[in-house]
Amino acid sequence: MSNLNFKEIGQIIRVNAGKDISLSTPTLILQPELGETKEITTGVTIPNVQVVTDAETFEANEYIEYTTIIDDLDYAGRWKKKAKLEFSASNIEQTDFEKFRVLP
Repeated sequence: MSNLNFKEIGQIIRVNAGKDISLSTPTLILQPELGETKEITTGVTIPNVQVVTDAETFEANEYIEYTTIIDDLDYAGRWKKKAKLEFSASNIEQTDFEKFRVLP
């Protein structure tokens, strides 16, 4: 993932799960180096189309996607992101954290 900008609106954030997650309820977890962790559920989707970027291929139904709004990226510096996937009340899985940077 390329660098993002402070309070950038409309930037797509994707997290690859590497397996079919279409039957789960997704949550995007964004964790800044300083400040509070954000657990985002509204607007997080599991697209059923493949996306190929310069760095990674996201297979259909195997990644979550979210488009940033004004207050999401409210810290300039290092961040981590991951997906929390609830398949049932007793089956909740999480991906590993991936690092990215938010520029001032």
